[in-house]
Amino acid sequence: MKVAIHLIALSIALAASAQEQTPPKIDHILLEVADLKKSIAFYHDLLGLKIKSEKRDFVMLESENMGVFLWSKRWDWEKPRGKEERQGLGIYPHFKIKNVSDVVEQARKAGYTIVQEPRHYLWGTEAFVADPDGYTWALIN
Repeated sequence: MKVAIHLIALSIALAASAQEQTPPKIDHILLEVADLKKSIAFYHDLLGLKIKSEKRDFVMLESENMGVFLWSKRWDWEKPRGKEERQGLGIYPHFKIKNVSDVVEQARKAGYTIVQEPRHYLWGTEAFVADPDGYTWALIN
């Protein structure tokens, strides 16, 4: 009986401790890119992210609440990317912007791939645009 009471007390203490912890803050997203200049044109010129720092192979951009970092190298623990292997699959981060349709039209004129045209939902408008490396970003308002 004492063991059961101690286990219950331990469970309650662990649950209370977990509730008190603050979840981690996402600091930035790091994207491996083929051409920094083309990527800067997408993130800075089209979407308006601010350039925080720029070095030879690395650029730090910032949005209102998070960083988007661009890197033109590969990690030493990664295998080389195959010729047909596409980047940018499996994660769809969202930028909240003022006018989705306007930015999609600017992206089209600049030659970026419009993955999905703006669609209107009860909660707002959403479109998907690919950057020069094929990373697909949702644009919402």
